[in-house]
Amino acid sequence: MNTVCFPGWGMKGAIFSPLVEALAPTTCTVVEWEAIETVDCFRKRAEQALSAPSLVIGWSLGALVALEMAHALPNRVTGLVLIGGTSRFVTDDGYMSGWHPRIVERMKKQLQRHPEETIASFLASLWAEGENVDISAFVHRDRPAELVIGLDYLLTADARPWLSQLHMPVLLLHGENDAICPPEAARYIANHIPHAELVLFNNTGHVPFLTKTNECVHSIRTLVGEGND
Repeated sequence: MNTVCFPGWGMKGAIFSPLVEALAPTTCTVVEWEAIETVDCFRKRAEQALSAPSLVIGWSLGALVALEMAHALPNRVTGLVLIGGTSRFVTDDGYMSGWHPRIVERMKKQLQRHPEETIASFLASLWAEGENVDISAFVHRDRPAELVIGLDYLLTADARPWLSQLHMPVLLLHGENDAICPPEAARYIANHIPHAELVLFNNTGHVPFLTKTNECVHSIRTLVGEGND
């Protein structure tokens, strides 16, 4: 099983290490969001990584990129695993399962003025009560300008129009206490993709692949037909 992983906003690919190790001996390529100059860089990096048919695992921002790749390159995306995912990060008329655009715009300004405090506040919001994982080593703290571009991507990306056109198997792994991408965002995707399965984890925030690693691995192996391993 060839696998390609897209990390979330502001995160290094190494954050996937526990998941990648648990999925071994899977051949896994992890994309890095470094030296990002425009919002299109996310799409270009993803396309470059998908040189062969692959299972695509996307977390948070990476889930949006994964959905875009599934639409643009359906012959190279054999299945999708969306972790803490959404098809539209911000709200608009008729869609309320996200952040108000004004909050994201405010976060962009705060990143430029007070990057450390802004990143720390974001990290604190990743977890449900009782979860305690230190991921500070996986954060791009020294790239605030690129983080702002990532927020621009989240403001503009919208995968909703083509969800019904995706016919590969799709697995959604989501925390019921996710404060970044609400569970309603995952339910929206599950209701609009023909072959989608939603797995919700109790007492879990935005990073279930770290706090519920074994459960996530079991669901992923089941998706690709390795559930009895």
